[in-house]
Amino acid sequence: MSDLHWLISFINALFSTVVVGCSQPVNWDHCFPVNKWFIPWLHDAIHLVEDGAYHQERVDLQAIESSDSNPD
Repeated sequence: MSDLHWLISFINALFSTVVVGCSQPVNWDHCFPVNKWFIPWLHDAIHLVEDGAYHQERVDLQAIESSDSNPD
């Protein structure tokens, strides 16, 4: 049930932010063309679901920690 609640909340937030916001002519310069902001956002969202939040930061910290523990 929590997954369904998350999906409904996400769709509601997307609609209220993007659809309603982009329907106003004053925001058209920031909303179009859609491919400049939607495709990178979709890529980030897919990696967030696959890898979890702050995945790249964890990888970077692990690399720093491993280089500190193995001085050359």
